[in-house]
Amino acid sequence: MFITLGLLILFVISYVVDFRQYKNVFLLGMFLISLFSSIVVGILIPFLNLHMNINYLLMTNIIYGLIVIVVMLLSLLNLKKKIANEGRFVTNMIVLGYGTFIFLNFLIILFKPHLFVDYFNGLIVIVISFFFYYLNLIFILHNLYSWILSGVAKRKKSNFIIVLGAGIIGEKVTPLLKARLDKAIKLKKKSLDTLIIVSGGQGPDEKISEAEAMRRYLVDQGIRNEDIIMEDESTNTEENLVFSNKIMDKYKSEAIATIVSNHFHILRAAFLSKKLNMNATVTGGSSKSYFYPNAYIREYLAILYMYKKTHIIAIIVMLALVISYTLLAG
Repeated sequence: MFITLGLLILFVISYVVDFRQYKNVFLLGMFLISLFSSIVVGILIPFLNLHMNINYLLMTNIIYGLIVIVVMLLSLLNLKKKIANEGRFVTNMIVLGYGTFIFLNFLIILFKPHLFVDYFNGLIVIVISFFFYYLNLIFILHNLYSWILSGVAKRKKSNFIIVLGAGIIGEKVTPLLKARLDKAIKLKKKSLDTLIIVSGGQGPDEKISEAEAMRRYLVDQGIRNEDIIMEDESTNTEENLVFSNKIMDKYKSEAIATIVSNHFHILRAAFLSKKLNMNATVTGGSSKSYFYPNAYIREYLAILYMYKKTHIIAIIVMLALVISYTLLAG
């Protein structure tokens, strides 16, 4: 438990120093794994008089696979509703790809486990399980840390509120984008001298820019037009922040910004703001429940790619340790 407590303290210190450090995700994971291991090894196994072997690993995979599949199926029930409310985007089908990955892994482990166990002392099933749990653990940690940021991110007196764009339908903001704007309006009412930067260009299938659609919505909600600055050239999150940062520099040197998005998106926004050396904090607006499955998976993949070198090194090192231990033990 001393190791667990030490990891918790290390995570808290690192978070306080800068909550936008990606290493915080790993520190959070190490703490949770240590806590879980302490409970299982120190309490459950002695209490239930269990003995660890490959069968427990197989059973754990099957149970976890079933849980993920149930969650996947529940999220698919809302897919039709999401498409109707947010538009028919290709990204709406991301959950299907993730579900397929989970389902195939589940089928192999459930129906053909002997193919793995019979070779190399179960090394194959251990390697597959490692990839399976690593990718899913990182997915869970991303989402958990995103909610931690949303709840306890440092709040600073901001000079600017940056609202990150999302897709629009016609000339109207979607419910997703409306949630971001409503959050910005609440922040604006608490600090009347803060300027709002609406950031988003015009897509090939959009009649007007996302920035213009956001400006119109804010004006309709009572925000003065002179308190709104449009950034209508960006095409992705990084460009949102790069171009908005240039606008802030024109108005005020060393400006402080509050970046507004949705809960699932603020994690990537936070990491990008650190990469761009912005003095910023993040906050998220609420979204409809049907949007979360696809959104969290999409953000997970985006951040995974953003830090691909980090994950490749982590996988190689941990996999080498796992294989070495397995071969030596065999």
